Amino acid sequence: MLIAFGLTFVFSLAYMILLRLCAKVIIWVTFIATVAFIIIIGILLFSKSGSGEVDDGNKLTYKVFAIICWSVALIILLIVFCICEDVQLGIAIIEAAATFTFSNCVVILVPIVMIIVTCSYIVYWLVCTLYIYSIGNITQYGRTPFPSIEWESSTTNLWYYQLLALVWIVAFLLAIEQFTIAATTVQWYFSSSSDQGGTGSVCKSIWWAIRYHLGSLAFGSFIVTIVTLIRFIFEYMRKKVEKRGATNRFTKCLLACASCCLKCIGQFVLWITKNAYVQVAIRSVCFCSAARHAFRLVLRNVARFTIVNVFVGVFTLFGKLLVGLANAFLCWFILNNWTEMKENIYSPLMPTIGCFVIGYIVADVLLSTYDLSAAAVLQSFLIDEETDGVRGKNRPASLEGFISNLRQSTSGYEKI
Repeated sequence: MLIAFGLTFVFSLAYMILLRLCAKVIIWVTFIATVAFIIIIGILLFSKSGSGEVDDGNKLTYKVFAIICWSVALIILLIVFCICEDVQLGIAIIEAAATFTFSNCVVILVPIVMIIVTCSYIVYWLVCTLYIYSIGNITQYGRTPFPSIEWESSTTNLWYYQLLALVWIVAFLLAIEQFTIAATTVQWYFSSSSDQGGTGSVCKSIWWAIRYHLGSLAFGSFIVTIVTLIRFIFEYMRKKVEKRGATNRFTKCLLACASCCLKCIGQFVLWITKNAYVQVAIRSVCFCSAARHAFRLVLRNVARFTIVNVFVGVFTLFGKLLVGLANAFLCWFILNNWTEMKENIYSPLMPTIGCFVIGYIVADVLLSTYDLSAAAVLQSFLIDEETDGVRGKNRPASLEGFISNLRQSTSGYEKI
């Protein structure tokens, strides 16, 4: 398990190198394979409709599904053809993010350190909560040996305060992590072609967070806390209502719709806060202004944000699976070829599954850095592009060819 945990870092860095060198090839091969697969499915369905094994009633159905497959493939080709430049930009953003992560490997340690700090705080919170829980009149719970504690109103309020503090501080630590990675990426982006050669200081980013933007990070995390607590309270009340036998289908449908809406709001708040922290790092403004700038920037570049988010999501998922499977294969190989281990275990199945889980979770933590850096590179590039490249004269060389004047194309968005 320890070997798998250590090699996860090696596999993750190797995956970053793979993205840096082969991202364009991987994307285009995946796209061509997907379109070809859909076309082949359509051909098989159409050929099935002409065979004698299918009755006359189902031949039309097979033909309709074949035409639908070909139509989907044609639509995908047309969409990619129309936004080919944005697709190429998305690939360049992916490569730039991989280059940043690999050339500034210390930034990978940021989420790991934050996880350690968060776990330490949670342990401290649990100890304090146990002390608070024990405040009150202790009585025996029926005939069992377990106690029952009756709280006063002040103790109840203190418990609610503790719960609020837990969610807020955890969200605040996450905000510091996201801002640190974003600020380091921004430093790297605007110094890539300078004498510094693309450097980003994690220590400087942390200093920026503590010295200049602590209030913005606290406010953003407070919004996340409020939305999270609202969802928690609603789900608690929903379980209570369902437990008391609310069999009305309309009530269940209404509760499910409300839960879905709250979940969407929660995801939107997490998304807007992440992009707002990037804007805070770039523009050095307060949280509200940063959120407004981020939202307007997304509206002006919906296609680019969508493409980059899809690419990053696919590569992140593929990377987590790849690292997990590599760990699992290594564990299986060791347990089947190491004689001492092979003779003392019943089956290598559970250790192999455990190594896969370790690799998947650790890769998820490490590749979150890649996700944030891609978002920061994209926003830095778009701001650089909209300012005619005056402020971004030291941008990465891989993105130099994509800089263009947006005054004509964005004239319709000036009122947004």
